[in-house]
Amino acid sequence: MLNATLPLADRTGARLAGFAAFLRGNGFGLGGSDAVEVLRTARRVGVLDRELLRWSLKALLCGRSDEWRRFDGLFDAWFLPPNRWAAPQAREVQAGRGAVAARPEPARDRGDALEQRETASPRERLARTDFSQLTTREHTLAIEALMRRFARQLRRLRLRREARSRQGRRLDLAATIRRSVATGGTPLRLCWREHRRVRPRLVLLLDVSRSMAAYGFFYLRLARALSAELADVHSFIFHTRVLEVSGALRDPDPLRAQERLQLLAQGWGGGTRIGESLAQFDREHGARLLHSRTAVLVMSDGYDTGDPAVLAGALRRLHGRARRIVWFNPLCTRPGVGPGCAGMQAALPHLDLLAPGANLAAIAGVLPEVLEALQ
Repeated sequence: MLNATLPLADRTGARLAGFAAFLRGNGFGLGGSDAVEVLRTARRVGVLDRELLRWSLKALLCGRSDEWRRFDGLFDAWFLPPNRWAAPQAREVQAGRGAVAARPEPARDRGDALEQRETASPRERLARTDFSQLTTREHTLAIEALMRRFARQLRRLRLRREARSRQGRRLDLAATIRRSVATGGTPLRLCWREHRRVRPRLVLLLDVSRSMAAYGFFYLRLARALSAELADVHSFIFHTRVLEVSGALRDPDPLRAQERLQLLAQGWGGGTRIGESLAQFDREHGARLLHSRTAVLVMSDGYDTGDPAVLAGALRRLHGRARRIVWFNPLCTRPGVGPGCAGMQAALPHLDLLAPGANLAAIAGVLPEVLEALQ
């Protein structure tokens, strides 16, 4: 218990520094230096706005999806007054050890998991595992390695375009006719065209609202892997507004990148206004980023608290600028969950493809074809 005679600043600092140890005792993968980072973050954002401090520390300290889900309850248990405390999760104390452990969630789809275990390699099983079930640090590191490998494969893709050339095998008839005007219509000098390779552009719009907490973490990791390997990737996050995070994701220092993200993503995990966010993106960035070799990738469960007509209008305008709009929905393969919501119903007429996005294998099966379609 804190010493009540300490000055307020000292007591607050001790309370903040102890939070990292509290999380570590509850299974978070934290080290001794994280207490220092907690104090630095609190000094930067202040301690008067509890929600701002909550989301800043959540972005700093959560490294796995299960940590993300449990953080709010542990934060309240540590910082709220005793009369407002509620146990965030049922826990049990291991006999003979004093470690506090969360009760594991019941296994889901055990039949499917057993079948995959017998027929697929560990790498294939991991790629087909739902992101929401990747709860250990080892899983996170392994899936990030697969994401980087997938991004390197995409780097080899280039779009085919034609450009004028002094010589070649394909005659540029229109240019030849225009040039022949100077010689009385006689085509004395022929014009040629040749194939050249250009890079496709990807614009990623990632839903980081509360309903996407189990998936947003992994989508950001995928966006970081793509940004590291592909030259023309632009990443945005949205909940009730849209925010560009391309610079933070390209930062070679992962700790500095995480710090930049935590400062940018204030309000992360709030409600979802997909239509208003996409309309904001179109107003502020559409003319600059979207053209005939751009694919817009929306990664969201489609649960929109706004007007579905706003979402439909925003997608219609984006479709007029971009070549392809693909929506990755992590829930779309679940019966009665994905495309049935009002947001997805409004979006479907304006999409080139609605694809499953619950695991890396589903995304990897679609994205190369999307890039090839930008020819």
